[in-house]
Amino acid sequence: MDLKKAVLECVDRGLSSLGENAKYVIYWHMRSSYKMTREEIFNKPEKFIEVLGKMFGVAGASLLERAIMREIKRTFDDVTADSFPEAVNELKAKYKS
Repeated sequence: MDLKKAVLECVDRGLSSLGENAKYVIYWHMRSSYKMTREEIFNKPEKFIEVLGKMFGVAGASLLERAIMREIKRTFDDVTADSFPEAVNELKAKYKS
């Protein structure tokens, strides 16, 4: 299993809760304003959540993080973490080669 790809697909589905076009706008804004690409999310999950907070405020970022975590837990049913950064770190520890 390609863990990074699976996690990024969960992020895509979570962000798509705002609509497909909104997902692309979020990625574009992340790249242009915060110098963070989609591919960096897996290795910098804390920064990703921080960037969402700057873009949407605490409440908006929290809603998006919950949507992403729903997808993470749907895909990886053994995840116990409640936050996205904790979930990514948990998955890295469980699936490291």
